Amino acid sequence: MPGRADDQLGPFLERVVLPSGWHVLHEPSVESTMDLAREAARGGWPDRTLFVTDYQSQGRGRQGRVWVCPPYAGLLTTVLLRRPAAPPHTYTVLVAVSVCEAIERLLALEPAIKWPNDVMLDGQKTMGVLAEASSDGREQTVIVGFGINVNLDSEELAELPNATSLSIQAGRQVHRGELLALIVERLDSWLRDDRHLKTDALWQAWNGRLWGRDQRVRVREGEQELTGTVLGGERDGTLLLRLTDGGIRRVVAGEVLL
Repeated sequence: MPGRADDQLGPFLERVVLPSGWHVLHEPSVESTMDLAREAARGGWPDRTLFVTDYQSQGRGRQGRVWVCPPYAGLLTTVLLRRPAAPPHTYTVLVAVSVCEAIERLLALEPAIKWPNDVMLDGQKTMGVLAEASSDGREQTVIVGFGINVNLDSEELAELPNATSLSIQAGRQVHRGELLALIVERLDSWLRDDRHLKTDALWQAWNGRLWGRDQRVRVREGEQELTGTVLGGERDGTLLLRLTDGGIRRVVAGEVLL
C-alpha cells in the first residue's frame, strides 16, 4: 500500500485501553469490514467487537455505491452488536451521533448529520454509515459499518463531489486511533446509560445535529423528487418535510440531495 505514511493505527489499538467489554480486530487490508463482521457474527464473535482496517478493496456504501478511500487515509470500521433492543436504524443514529461527538471533542469542529446516514462538515460529506440486521431465531445481531474521510487531501477528493475530510477541515493531520478511541467511548456511554436506546436523549442529539433543518432541500424518494423544508427526524427513522404546497410529507426511504 504505497503512497502514504502509516499512522500506526494497528500498534495504537494493541495498547489502547477501551471501555470494559469492547474488543477490536485490526487487519491491514480486507475486502470489506462489513463482510468480516458478518462472517464473525455467524462464527459467534462477541458483542461490541470492532473490525478495523487501513484499506478495503471492496468497500460499499448505501444503495450499492462504492466507498473508495486510499490506504491509511480513512477510518474504516464495522461494529458488531448482539441482542440489540432497537431497530437497525437506531444503531445508525447511535453511530452517527457518537462520531459527531468525537469529532467535536477532538477537533472542535461542528459536524451535522444528513438524513439518513451521512456526517457532514461545511456542507460536504465526510462519513457514511450502513447498518444490517440478521437473526438466527434466538437473537438478533446488528453490524454497523462506517467509513470516515480522515486524512485525504483535496487532490484525492477531486473525483468525489461534495466530499471533504477531517484533516482539511481541521487544518492538520488527525490520528485515526485517537479518533476511534473517542468514538468507542461515546458509543459505550450511550449503550451504558441507555442500554435499550429508548429515551429521548439520543434522538434529541440526532435532531439537534440534523443537516438542513428548517431549510429548503430536495429529497429523492424512489423515482420522485420532492422539494420542501426539513422539520426534523422521527424515532422510526423517517424524515418530516413540509412541502412547498404546505403539506407535511413523511419520507420513509430516500435521500436528501446536495
